[in-house]
Amino acid sequence: MKKQLSLTLAAATLLLAFASCGDETKTPTETQTPNGGNATEALTEAVDPRPELGLPDMDFGGAEYRISCYAESDAESLYADSLNGEGVNDAIYKRNSMMMEKYNFKLTLDNSVTEYNEHGNMVSRFVLAGDDAFELIYGHVVGTCNNAIAGYFMNLYEVPNLDLSKPWWPKQYVDEMTVYGKMFTICSGINYNQLASAKVLVFNKDILSANDMVFPYDMVRSGKWTMDELISQTKDLYQDVNGNGTHDIEDIYGFMTYPSQNGFLVSTKTSVLAPTADGGREFSVMSDKTVSLVEKIYDWYYGTNGVLLSSYQKDDPDYLPPLFANGHAAYAFSHLYFANQFYREADISYGVAPMPKYDEQQDGYYVFACPSLFSIPITTQNPEFAGYIFEAMTYYGYYDIIPAYYEITLKGKIADSPDDVEMLGIINDNLTVSFAYCYDNWEGFAHLLGSRMNFTKTGGSKDVASMYQKNLKPAQRRLDKVLAGFAD
Repeated sequence: MKKQLSLTLAAATLLLAFASCGDETKTPTETQTPNGGNATEALTEAVDPRPELGLPDMDFGGAEYRISCYAESDAESLYADSLNGEGVNDAIYKRNSMMMEKYNFKLTLDNSVTEYNEHGNMVSRFVLAGDDAFELIYGHVVGTCNNAIAGYFMNLYEVPNLDLSKPWWPKQYVDEMTVYGKMFTICSGINYNQLASAKVLVFNKDILSANDMVFPYDMVRSGKWTMDELISQTKDLYQDVNGNGTHDIEDIYGFMTYPSQNGFLVSTKTSVLAPTADGGREFSVMSDKTVSLVEKIYDWYYGTNGVLLSSYQKDDPDYLPPLFANGHAAYAFSHLYFANQFYREADISYGVAPMPKYDEQQDGYYVFACPSLFSIPITTQNPEFAGYIFEAMTYYGYYDIIPAYYEITLKGKIADSPDDVEMLGIINDNLTVSFAYCYDNWEGFAHLLGSRMNFTKTGGSKDVASMYQKNLKPAQRRLDKVLAGFAD
């Protein structure tokens, strides 16, 4: 299948924080972020941030630039067939059309394989056959990382025309995903999917007001938005709306989430793997902090009245997004893309906030955001072409498409107040990828919250020590395999 606003200067400046970095010392009252951005300053500055691309002019003689992805949503974020008056679609179409004319190439996109395991298998087949099939792969995070350690992708540090030190590449990702000086996959500003995938909290302003609860904005700003604060606000909030004496999906809850939701590991900065002196990784998950976090969440989920553990399956009656959109929770777990898919027509007033810190001493907010990942196959016969177009598409996407998504889709569908706009800025500034999650393949400890809280919603166990001992050997085998894939 083949597919592909002017942005305000303030929005463009805000999106610079997506990949910025800094070493400033932060205090709890600052909105300074772990990646070095400052949402408040970004929202008020009006300076054109766009530097030069830094690539020489090229004419590729009509060559075809082929991208493979597995999901319809991935395709829509990369390619648009025509202008249709929708701002993000038109920004994508204009970016691609301008580039194809300027550099004389043809962009094509194939998403004929829509199941992520089969997409990974397809990549394996054409690479092992030595087939020069695609310049760029956009695949599921787990499948792509499995292909990476199998040796199917180029080390991105060695791809001609890629400069991963530029601000349009996400510095947190580059730092986190580099092992032994190599990196095979990356998030990219080529599309808006990392921001869209961000794991956040949404809250129903009407329910909070009716229960004399304060909105979390000031707590976020002051650095006091913590797990304990979220739990204290939500654990006892329950209303038996239908009066049947049973906790069901017609009632109102303090908090709604998937039991397997693992964003709290990242938001609380709970380490699963730690860097080693030689550039590798080692387990760091068995700690007092991990035990405390699991016990805290378990007691909240299963020991209070205020939590509804909902489904992540769209066909289930307790699927989370529609339940929140219909006013059944004060707070709920959410991806940002739920705003456009489920909340835009909702008859509720809602806001957005980052997921909470572990405690007030934590150095900032961390927002788990890990979409599909990009890679360049080792069978690509023209890596100069592959790298050049990837770099240029990322540059123009970062400065044109992400701001359009932010301004039109997010601010238009979520932010009904300046407070919410500020929260979106803080979320954007703190997008965080986890190496442990990407390369875990469900064999390590990156999904431990899901295993402890139980995918079936019937309760699991908060015993971290026994889980760790039981799974350490297979987890170590997986980690050894991953590190060997980088070392070879």
